[in-house]
Amino acid sequence: MSKYNFQSSLAPNEKVTAEQLDTDCRMLAFERALPHLHRRGFMGALLGAAALATTGGGKMYAQSTTVTDVLNFALNLEYLEANFYLYASTGAGLSSSLNGNGGAVQGAPGKLPLDAETLAVCQALVTDEVNHIALLRSAVTSLGGNPIAQPAMNLAANGTITTQAQFVAQTRLFTALGQSAYVGGAQLLVSNPAVLTTASQILGAEGQHSGVVEYLCVTQGLAIPAFDAQDVPPTATNYITVDPVHALSPLRSTSQVLGVAYGASTAATVNPPTGVMMGGFFPSGFNGNVKST
Repeated sequence: MSKYNFQSSLAPNEKVTAEQLDTDCRMLAFERALPHLHRRGFMGALLGAAALATTGGGKMYAQSTTVTDVLNFALNLEYLEANFYLYASTGAGLSSSLNGNGGAVQGAPGKLPLDAETLAVCQALVTDEVNHIALLRSAVTSLGGNPIAQPAMNLAANGTITTQAQFVAQTRLFTALGQSAYVGGAQLLVSNPAVLTTASQILGAEGQHSGVVEYLCVTQGLAIPAFDAQDVPPTATNYITVDPVHALSPLRSTSQVLGVAYGASTAATVNPPTGVMMGGFFPSGFNGNVKST
């Protein structure tokens, strides 16, 4: 007997599990508690998210995906960020003890000539991303899973990084992408409140990372192109890059995250081609069970 036998409160044409129905009800209760917001606009955002999570083009995760799969998916991005910031600030990447004796890094920059403010931000990012890696690996192990090792990566997928401006631009891509990946993954963590809470705390940290890097982009006069159709680059008059209608941070499905990471997405498309399994920053693909757009 299928466990998807309840009608969704947010997407009436979809069948969901009892746990997902409970989440729907909580979202509706939250909406009713916010009377100062435009009801139709707010519910439009929620319905859009629900539809995105249950339609093929924007499917967040397969129904068989586990909590450990989600955490391992995030680990791929944390390895990418940590290595990039480490190389930029020290000229060396993660040690084998931190990356799980993982794949090689190609296209890494040498230690970059960063000014004092940018270097301080880079060093803070290093500390946080290394801590996130340790935390995620520990969480996967505690759940009885096997934390993935670092996948092979190409840090020069968008061009060799030799200047501060190039460093800030690529850091902006990584922080924005990572933040939206945690937003997208939250739906599959509701079965484990402790993990969901920790993931929310990581999301908060990623939001701070993104904000300070957006500020660097503006104060350093960098013109940043959009990396996909959801992206809202910072400008001299727009420091905060959220959806201008609802003031919500972008939510990206695994396919959308992978599309950017694999270099398969463009600023003109919402979803990348299906079935892409490698490329861009990950020439051999993500490690773990979630690896295809």
